[in-house]
Amino acid sequence: MFKRHLAKILSIAVICLGAGSLLINTSHIYAIDINLRSVTLLSVVPSALTTHTFRLSLPTTNVVGSIILDYCANSPIIYESCTPPAGVDVSAAILSSQSGNVGFSIDNSDSTTNRLVLTRPPAAGTLVPDTYVFDNITNPSIPGQTTFVRMSTYASTNGSGPFIDKGAVAFAIQSIFTVGTYVPPFLRLCVGITVAPDCSSFSGDTIDLGNLSSTHANTGQSQFATGTNDPSGYNVYALGTTMTSGNNIIAAAASQVPSFPGTPQFGINLRANLLPAVGQDPVGLGTGVPTASYNTPNRFMFNNGDAIASSPLGSDYNRMTVSYLVNVPKNQTPGIYTTTITYLGVVQF
Repeated sequence: MFKRHLAKILSIAVICLGAGSLLINTSHIYAIDINLRSVTLLSVVPSALTTHTFRLSLPTTNVVGSIILDYCANSPIIYESCTPPAGVDVSAAILSSQSGNVGFSIDNSDSTTNRLVLTRPPAAGTLVPDTYVFDNITNPSIPGQTTFVRMSTYASTNGSGPFIDKGAVAFAIQSIFTVGTYVPPFLRLCVGITVAPDCSSFSGDTIDLGNLSSTHANTGQSQFATGTNDPSGYNVYALGTTMTSGNNIIAAAASQVPSFPGTPQFGINLRANLLPAVGQDPVGLGTGVPTASYNTPNRFMFNNGDAIASSPLGSDYNRMTVSYLVNVPKNQTPGIYTTTITYLGVVQF
């Protein structure tokens, strides 16, 4: 007998990126967008010593003990490595004003030239607008280069451990301007066994495929919905592995194939299928569609890191249903087979 459980992590980032996960055998807390984010520079002259003002709103009342602001030249995505912008220096920054969620000070031992770590005794967040004003920051030195500031919150007091919520803002240094602001776009991604087409609700975190058999396919399904106002649109990626039980695996289909009971197969698609009967076609008013590799009914595949859905422009919400297919041969080694599939939404800038 074989049994698989599937649960979900949802994480969303703005400017932006969002990610949701379906995890087998485990339940996780949802990470949500940090709302209404912006950064204002008193001076946008390259290398100027100036004031940076951050405004944001925490989306939940989770306990927050620290906030990290990472200045990066390469990407707003928290999962990617951060390249410090040339010339930027926040090591001498002074937190001159704060409102909303307060009680923070700068953690100098964990801050760097491009990272500000705010610390306070851990306390529940409040759903109010927050403002943090930093004096004595040295601007990046290259005119015209976009600087991303990644925001993330933590329960710990020094930015260690898993983040709670995240987001990003951006600005560009220009000698001809005296004030610069950036209003970030939004990307929202929600993941669940069932989700509302507009992400207003979602429920369920486990899929049980039952006892795997060599005589018929085992199937399950989950859903995600995505929308963004970024003019370049978005991509949704599927990250993970095939199903495993210790060192034993069920081979993933590297290209689109139909269901063949009695052969080792693991795959997904985003369409309504008849053979086997599982799934649903996309719904919603947006421009998002499944990518070609996952847009054929009755054909399944899975490759780690594939883009499975996208929109070429800003889009209203679309809800996609992910169908999961598992076939095993008669001699499949017994065990409990599990996998984790993480869904990551990224705007294309």
